[in-house]
Amino acid sequence: MLKRSFPFVLAAIAFISAVSPVLARGISTLRASNPNARINVRSQPTVNSGSPHYGVPGDQVRVIQCVKDQDRRGSGLNWCKVQFVQSKAIGWIRSDFIIFADGGE
Repeated sequence: MLKRSFPFVLAAIAFISAVSPVLARGISTLRASNPNARINVRSQPTVNSGSPHYGVPGDQVRVIQCVKDQDRRGSGLNWCKVQFVQSKAIGWIRSDFIIFADGGE
């Protein structure tokens, strides 16, 4: 049974990996080149969406999911939906403003 279902399991894993957002990675930290910066927290994963909140370098967040940046295709960046540890606010931040707990990008 396992031998017959193995190709299907591999196909399912590949499919889920391709379409599934990155799962939470523990507590991550916001960063910016300017220590006094305000980091936009967007309502959608795009610079074209509103920014109802902001974070500052050093804020701790839980990464809920990440998706590829569609604004700058080929940039290698992602947009990550985060929840702030202290305020519990939720929104989207581009991955270059996050130091991921697992060292990822």
